[in-house]
Amino acid sequence: MNIIILKKYLLLLLIAVVLFAAFIYLEKYRVEYSYKLDDKKGLNQRSIHIMNSLRGDDAMKFSVYSNRNTAIAKKIKKFFRQFQRRNEHIQVEFIDPVTNPAKVKQNAITMQGEISLSYVDEKRLEHINITELSESVIINSVLRLKNMNDEWLIFAEGYGMRTIEDETARGLSQLLIHLKKMGVHIARMPLNPLVELPENVKVIVLPSPAEILDEKMVSWLQKQSNRGISLWWLNDIGNNDQTYLELALDIMFGSAVTIAEQGSTTLTTFPQHIITENFNQPIYLPEVRQVLASDAQALLKTPDNHILAVTKQLTSSRIVITGNSDFISNQYLNAAANRSFTTRIVDWLFYHDDRVNIPVQINKNTQLFLSTGQLLILSIFFLITLPVIFIIIAWKQWRIARV
Repeated sequence: MNIIILKKYLLLLLIAVVLFAAFIYLEKYRVEYSYKLDDKKGLNQRSIHIMNSLRGDDAMKFSVYSNRNTAIAKKIKKFFRQFQRRNEHIQVEFIDPVTNPAKVKQNAITMQGEISLSYVDEKRLEHINITELSESVIINSVLRLKNMNDEWLIFAEGYGMRTIEDETARGLSQLLIHLKKMGVHIARMPLNPLVELPENVKVIVLPSPAEILDEKMVSWLQKQSNRGISLWWLNDIGNNDQTYLELALDIMFGSAVTIAEQGSTTLTTFPQHIITENFNQPIYLPEVRQVLASDAQALLKTPDNHILAVTKQLTSSRIVITGNSDFISNQYLNAAANRSFTTRIVDWLFYHDDRVNIPVQINKNTQLFLSTGQLLILSIFFLITLPVIFIIIAWKQWRIARV
């Protein structure tokens, strides 16, 4: 009798596992779109033109920090063949991080398979780190290295803002690392209306000021904008209303919008904008404040048209205003495509309009995003329904055994 009962339990468990696996498979493969690039080898024509230009003094080298015999190294080697077929001057080398710790430290390598992009000419010391493997990331990294200059991005501090030193979940230390790997020059500065910024400062980031910026401070920010310095203001639910700054930028923040209430925790469709051109990846934004503006271009909005982020093109500078700063925090920067989206915003603020926006080819079986309802159903099934079924079967078997 015990063997029969055990078989029933195992059969029920097997059915549950099969159903769960089928659900996961169907959700992963529900994505019905993919982007085919314009030639048989899969490269965009502009990518081909840029890679063909890397000759002579501009020849570049991709140093991959991985043992060449690993699976990730083989994948990277295969990926770069499409570039090397068109330009034999492109070099790809593999450096074992275990046997070359000095180079790892020198190039700030933090992960297996990370790539350091540099010039073949060792007299040119500039380099950029690459942590994603896609045509768009590779090409834009090449453009950044070719156009590298002494432009700086300033993270403002004080007034209760998030900081790039903070390594907690709320902090921005991971964003600092990401931007520095991209080759962006970063500095931090306590906001002070008496400060004179150098000419090479091009972007100021206001990461969620919780305290009110007074008229003098806002007037100083307007002065910087008029000088050609772009501004990115990130706000959050619960922050004080920035009356003076809202008036200066001619915007208002509205009520909170919870993306999860609309059936998902990610945004997957975007208004037409150069920042989101060909951007086909989800952004994780659980809760955001609405942005109300009549003369700004929408950057993010919900399916029912609540605007969550806007941009403004001024005479000599650009402005981005977002109703959430969690998506650039240590906790969420690497969630969904938040990091890629942040990179695009920074490029736009720096006037890097030559970037190549190529859709990422969707691999259906790499990531799974479940809605709140789906997660609730799964939780109820495995935490309540399945245990109750087992208890009922056990009770019935116990009653049979008593008879």
